[in-house]
Formats: sequence, C-alpha cells, structure tokens
Amino acid sequence: MKRLIVIVGPNAVGKTTTAKYLVEMLSKTAYVDSDWCRCMNPFQFSEITKQTVTNNMHDLLYNYLLCTEIETVVFTYSWHGERKEIYDNLMCRLRNEGIQFEEKIIVLKCNEEENIKRAEMDGRNCTRIQRGMKNTFSFYDSYDYPTIDSTKLNCNEVTNQIIEMISQGE
Repeated sequence: MKRLIVIVGPNAVGKTTTAKYLVEMLSKTAYVDSDWCRCMNPFQFSEITKQTVTNNMHDLLYNYLLCTEIETVVFTYSWHGERKEIYDNLMCRLRNEGIQFEEKIIVLKCNEEENIKRAEMDGRNCTRIQRGMKNTFSFYDSYDYPTIDSTKLNCNEVTNQIIEMISQGE
C-alpha cells in the first residue's frame, strides 16, 4: 500500500527541508509542498482561493498516489486556522475516490528560540515571525501524533528518526 508521510508543525520549523531530505533518502518517493499549492500574489484566504489551493493539493497527491513508480509521498502542511479542516476534507476526498494509502502524520517541533532563528534564516520579516509564533508555535501541542523535537538535531538526524518511525509500523 502507498504510504503518505504528512509532516506538520509550526511555521519555519523545518518541514520543507526535512521533506527534501526524505525524498533524497527514500527511493520511489515524491514530495508535495502545500506552499507551492498556494503561491500567489497577493494571497488572500477567500472561498475561491481555498478551493483552488485544495484542488492543487488534491491533484498532486492524487497523481502521485496513483503513480505505479511511487511508493511514498511526503506532504508538508500546517494545520492552524481553517487548514486542519481543509486537510481532513482533502484526505476524505482522496479516500472516497478509492485512493488507498497509509497515512503517517509526524509533528516536527523545536524550542521557541530555535524556531525564531530558523524563521530569520528563512528570510521572514519580524511581523511574519511574530504572527507565526503566535498562531502556530504551540498549536500542535494538543495533537497526539508522533513528535520529533528537532531543536538540537540536524536535518539528517530528523530524517533518520522519521524513517525509523515509519519503518516500525511496517
């Protein structure tokens, strides 16, 4: 069965970087970055753009999950605001279309100081960093999914932990 590795976590925690490492380390793997699916200027979260973004994510996930050359799809996404509901609807839609996959959700976290440092290194301005810390930093604490604290880990170590986590379930 296809495997969908979903990496969630606060803004700037390292979801994209980790996903890129996973693609390099796991053969027959594709990556869908939700950021790409909503890259527009200006980005406004309206009903029309939500539907467009959802369709973009759906189409990429659908195509990769159906591709016979792909065994694993890595998907990075943030659940704050309305995004968790969008994600849940997206997974339901894929399953209702007969797409079979095993979903492995992993929360990526780090301490506040490190999260701010990573956001700064990512080129985010002070306003965006403050908004991200307010809206996303503690948001994932209430979820009971496997969590990796990446504060003192490099990308290779985080990736190895994810591979170990997904291998244990097989």
